[in-house]
Amino acid sequence: MKKWSSNLNTAMCLVNHFILWGEIARFELSGIVGAQDWIKTFENAGILHTSTTDIWSLSPEFWSLLREESEKAVRIALFQVPEYRDYLISILAEGVASAAKQGLYDELEKWSGSELLPFLSSLNRILDKIEISGYRLVDGTSAEISQKFDQYRKRKISSTSLLTSNSLSDWNQLLLGRTARPQDLFDFVLKRFVPYAMPEPCKAPGRTPALLPILPLVDADGNARFMNLVPAPWNVSRSEIQSGIALFDKHGKPIGDMGTAETARNALQDALIEQPFYKAVTQLAINHYRAKTASSPSFELVLQPGAGLSGVALFYETRKMGLLKDWLPLLVQCQECFAARPLEESQVENMMENLLALDILDQADDNLVLHEDFQSTLMAGRLRSVFRPGKSLQDRMIEAVRKHLQKNQPQEVNT
Repeated sequence: MKKWSSNLNTAMCLVNHFILWGEIARFELSGIVGAQDWIKTFENAGILHTSTTDIWSLSPEFWSLLREESEKAVRIALFQVPEYRDYLISILAEGVASAAKQGLYDELEKWSGSELLPFLSSLNRILDKIEISGYRLVDGTSAEISQKFDQYRKRKISSTSLLTSNSLSDWNQLLLGRTARPQDLFDFVLKRFVPYAMPEPCKAPGRTPALLPILPLVDADGNARFMNLVPAPWNVSRSEIQSGIALFDKHGKPIGDMGTAETARNALQDALIEQPFYKAVTQLAINHYRAKTASSPSFELVLQPGAGLSGVALFYETRKMGLLKDWLPLLVQCQECFAARPLEESQVENMMENLLALDILDQADDNLVLHEDFQSTLMAGRLRSVFRPGKSLQDRMIEAVRKHLQKNQPQEVNT
């Protein structure tokens, strides 16, 4: 475990994998040198949930990481490692004791009621370990306060093989932006550690997070890839988090027959439209196709001049509702999934490219509509492996849009 203290690049690679996919399979883990030690560390920190011996996923308490940028997610994750976290909180405790010794009571009052409020129990626990047998830190000199805390940290570091003086310098440089004596790090810990130390609570308990990763289904010439697919994060069924597409099971074995180009294409289509975000867009297009004969409310996917595929607009009954990317999290939620983070333009563009390349969508003038070949798979006699129409889901999407319109409709004023 000595590598644990110095190989921060491995930790960052692992965290980046989790914020993109939500989980990692054993065969994926083997591709990150030294990651197994970090898995154990993150499990001990409560960040990971182990559903099987072959899958590790983010614990529900840390699903908020799925919304974060890489740099912030790495900080949040590494700040949960118990040994390092205790070291940083001890720096806060020393700063509080030193401030009290100097009579900075206004600052203490401010800190205890704001930044340090979530850490008061941890701070008091450290103070209780130092202030024993009636001893009070404020009764000693400033040098004695520093000495007491140095002794406390030395005992903590010597009791574990995970932390060394050298590794602390590496960690402090990466996460605090400064390497110095603990006595000189209080401001940096207050500004860099405190804002990221407490993960946000999950806002959709009981729901499964749904992510929209970049799926490399289209080559540089715009052609869809059908053959020679191998297990990779994007095409392996996930255990806890809905991301990727399920062409292979969690052990890397093919789920369906992909022996020919045609069967591979069919399997790719079927798997793709079960991915929550792809399903939402496909059902919007199916609704538009069905509404021509059913006389029901209809959605439209409209290409805006100069905007590209990332700027597709959503129309409902000829009324422009805004950008599709802004509506998708709500429409995915209609599947009783939970969109973990807002979408970026690159994600939407990649999704639309894949849907067009796989002949699920087609471009007709300024609209993206259901492809003619895909329309034929809606007929009962020609269904493959999925129930295409999804009428109940489309009804829930319509209801969600209606509620939004009613909520945001200007109120009439009686005069």
